[in-house]
Amino acid sequence: MSPDQIITAVRRAVLHLAGEGARFTRAHGINLTDVRALVVLLDLHREGKVATPGRLGAALGLASASTTQVIDRLQQRGLVRRSPDPQDRRRVRLEVTDAAIASGEATFQPLLRHIADLAAARTPTERATIYAFLEELTDLRGDTWSGPAMRRPGAG
Repeated sequence: MSPDQIITAVRRAVLHLAGEGARFTRAHGINLTDVRALVVLLDLHREGKVATPGRLGAALGLASASTTQVIDRLQQRGLVRRSPDPQDRRRVRLEVTDAAIASGEATFQPLLRHIADLAAARTPTERATIYAFLEELTDLRGDTWSGPAMRRPGAG
């Protein structure tokens, strides 16, 4: 198995997952950043961490105003709710609604079950290797490689 084959497999997997995300965005009239925000909020909840606009913005790499726009869109569609933090009422907590969770499960659960089955068919050592690779891949950022910046079509 060559590195090029792994790159091709990762690229195909990313495109497949993006297609699943696109179905969810169309169903809810939201965009990919909104879906990313929902995933971040769900992950924070699973980790037992308080979700705040600041934490969400940092995870998405967004400025405060852009983060507010994302939260507003999600709240308008009934996918996220804001509530005051009981420890500090000046701070706002964010929660994914039950409706958003149910819709996400309906959209993604079949795929997630298949992924779980694929993982279960691997040895613990293989799972650890796959996990480590995916964690390292996830930790990559645009500033960690030296390729030219991507430009939008038609951009000067």
